[in-house]
Amino acid sequence: MFVDPPQLFAQLKRAPMPSLPRRAAQAFCALILWKSPMPRSYALPEKASHAFTARMCAGSRFLESQRSDALFVDPLASKLAGPQGLAQPMGDWIMVPRTRFGDDFVLHHYMKARPCRQLVLLGAGMDARAYRLRLPELKVFEVDLPILFQEKEPLLEGETLTVQSRSVVPTDFSSGEDWSTKLQRDEHFDPTQPTVWLPEGLMMYLTDREATQTLRRIGALSAPHSALFFDAISASYVRQRIVVGGAPFLGGSDHYAEWLKEAASFGRTQVWDFNSMRVDRWNQRLSKDWARTVSPAELYGRNVVLFVESQI
Repeated sequence: MFVDPPQLFAQLKRAPMPSLPRRAAQAFCALILWKSPMPRSYALPEKASHAFTARMCAGSRFLESQRSDALFVDPLASKLAGPQGLAQPMGDWIMVPRTRFGDDFVLHHYMKARPCRQLVLLGAGMDARAYRLRLPELKVFEVDLPILFQEKEPLLEGETLTVQSRSVVPTDFSSGEDWSTKLQRDEHFDPTQPTVWLPEGLMMYLTDREATQTLRRIGALSAPHSALFFDAISASYVRQRIVVGGAPFLGGSDHYAEWLKEAASFGRTQVWDFNSMRVDRWNQRLSKDWARTVSPAELYGRNVVLFVESQI
């Protein structure tokens, strides 16, 4: 049976749940949506499914932007989500913390003594950071499926950048296509300069082989002081056969620090238990005050959502 997301959330909002914490309720809803098959009218080819999840993410960013205590404001989210994304937004339980974590991560490395002036969004989706982060010296590069940019670029016509430049690199990660060669051909990209890499919402959709290849290409283009952030899942989580918007989760690991060091030479890695992060609405921030990192031994056999950050 297909679960209609807006109807489900509306019903849960009305239902009394005094003994169930809000974050647990959100996680429960998301799990239902992940495991719910799509009706025939929603069935999509695999690449179109990934493009659809991008619209779902934009739908979630739109909902967050309407709040008076929003952790971020994305003025283009509604346009980029379109009717499909607005009707079936991604769960805010993951999208709000992930987006704010990514924003803070970019700003932190932009402001450092050895600053990163390049941002590469791998699996960029309907991200609009180039139009909302006021970082005038930042060069933004978006890497994603050709089908996605065919939809996205017309929607951005006439919009004003808030960064120095924006470039798109159409590619298909699952085909083995070498996006790194395309990126190097871009006149704005300089592999000798520190770069922030954000493969948000990407790694779990890649097989281990595809993920390793992606990390190797990141490492080959990363100058000293480059930094990387992505969300991920533990190895056992893959066996849950989660499907989001028609796109299945294919990869996870308990050994991200070791993987990053071997494949990309990123030697300073922290693997955070996502559930230990806290959305602080009062101060409009994502709090890591009580956040904790986890080791491979702690992850073994457990279904855990992770935030992974690393530096060279």
